[in-house]
Amino acid sequence: MATRKRRKITRRAETSRHFLLSQTDSRKVDEVPDVGAERVRQSLATAFPDLRCGADFVTAALQPMTAGQPFCALSIRPDDPPETWMQASGSDLLTGVAACLDEICRGADGGWGVAESGLLVGIWPSWTGAQGLDAAHRLQGQVRQRTGRTVTVGVAVHPTLDYPPPAVLENARKAAEHAAFFGPNSRIVFDAISLNISGDKYYERGEIQNAIHEFQLALRLDPQNGNVYNSLGVCYGELGDHAGALEAFGRALALDGSDYMAVYNTGLIHELLGQREAALAHFLKADTLQGDVFEILFQTGKLRLETGDLQAARPLLERATRLRPRSGNSQRLLGDCYAQLQLPEKAIGAYQKAVKANPGDSPALSALGGLFDEKGENPEIALVFCRESVRLSPDNALFRKRLGSLYIKLNRLEDALSEFEQAGRLGQDCAEDIRRVRERMAERN
Repeated sequence: MATRKRRKITRRAETSRHFLLSQTDSRKVDEVPDVGAERVRQSLATAFPDLRCGADFVTAALQPMTAGQPFCALSIRPDDPPETWMQASGSDLLTGVAACLDEICRGADGGWGVAESGLLVGIWPSWTGAQGLDAAHRLQGQVRQRTGRTVTVGVAVHPTLDYPPPAVLENARKAAEHAAFFGPNSRIVFDAISLNISGDKYYERGEIQNAIHEFQLALRLDPQNGNVYNSLGVCYGELGDHAGALEAFGRALALDGSDYMAVYNTGLIHELLGQREAALAHFLKADTLQGDVFEILFQTGKLRLETGDLQAARPLLERATRLRPRSGNSQRLLGDCYAQLQLPEKAIGAYQKAVKANPGDSPALSALGGLFDEKGENPEIALVFCRESVRLSPDNALFRKRLGSLYIKLNRLEDALSEFEQAGRLGQDCAEDIRRVRERMAERN
């Protein structure tokens, strides 16, 4: 079996509000291809005319099993892309894999066929997971010798938890996806990590309840898996179940107090609950445990900025932007920090990077317009930025007030009055601005 390697953290979709961290990153490995059972059967029909596939294969394979009889299944995933092994020119690969699987089954009272997804599957009565792994190793060697290619194999056994017998094929498929994390020619027995990866894939598709179900099953297999508790907490956090999230992260930390993701995620939930001191303490601890993680630096710098601790916020946000220079949100927050520190040139540079990353960043556009106005440079350029910010965020009173101030400088008094009046209706104190504009309009008339 391939050597295990540490999976990278998932960077959740960037928003100014939150990032939740979990260990698996299912997007790094393509899902098991679904090429269709019938299509594969037809490709193998010449060599194996009696081959069963789909539900027909499952029924035929499981029917001889006595009630409660243990058995093992292997799911075989060619490491070549489906468009290669499903083409006529690649049929030798598929036929070669099938021939190797057929030989192993004939020598051990097993049966094989095609699963619904189109992957080849073998089933052996009374085999353990260890026996399945040994068969997978032999199969991989035979496939390489016969075809010069490699396959990844997932192994699953029945009984496992309270899964019904047919579920063993799906569990073997999940194990094949798990094995794919370790590169070509890998093999894995279905376990809690397989379920964690499966749950993470559900999460990435937005199927949170299905993800929770997978994580809960994973914890039944391995109650001491802190990473699964962290993944479960991420799901609860996304659903807004803050109490459930804190409990799950707490269980992860009880198992491993140095789990920086669980520490950070706990802080994030405290921040969402408005508990800033607790949030900051956890963010700082997470940064100590694992330096140079973008999400940790971003949230810690953001919180420092919101509490007015500009000198502490600056290095955190600078580190965050160095790690991810194309992050519009972090560039904008750094611009805010520079602006409040009276560093206009640095602020303009950060805001420009924010707008380049996200042309629809209305706060950065408005701030740019305001800074160009303060510098007294080309009011028309400042006007373009401020007008665009109002177009994007018409209900933002501050943006309208900035635009109104620019209109005054350009002697567009009617436009200025309109913007100030709308800003006033939106809650901005513009009484003095409105009075001043009306006086100038009266003088002009």
